[in-house]
Amino acid sequence: MATPILVVDDDEVLGRILTRVLHGDGYEVLQAATAEQALHLARQYQPHLALVDLCMPDTDGVELTRLLREQVPRLDVILMTAFPLRLREYAGLGHDFVRVLVKPLDLAVLRQAVSAVVPRPANGTGIINVC
Repeated sequence: MATPILVVDDDEVLGRILTRVLHGDGYEVLQAATAEQALHLARQYQPHLALVDLCMPDTDGVELTRLLREQVPRLDVILMTAFPLRLREYAGLGHDFVRVLVKPLDLAVLRQAVSAVVPRPANGTGIINVC
């Protein structure tokens, strides 16, 4: 398996959409709906990039990013949020994320942000979904 992208969002419908879009673009994709699932997948597969929702029931995306980087130190993270004003609560985060995307997501912007970090592969082979 190529180095995968980890999608973490408690909105399972959005998680599936993101997973299918990225898989359709040729990426290997891991999908998780909780921080616990995301950490398990990160340990097992060592992704290069994670798309992480800011607001989740078991932790927030900022804390999850810190925990994920304990597992995968060079992990790049794109933060997704429907509440961009909440980012004011986290002073100095700019360097922690490759990009912050505001929901509802523009798929063209998402694809551009992902391909800037992980070049689009010629042929993807799978989706791992633990939701």
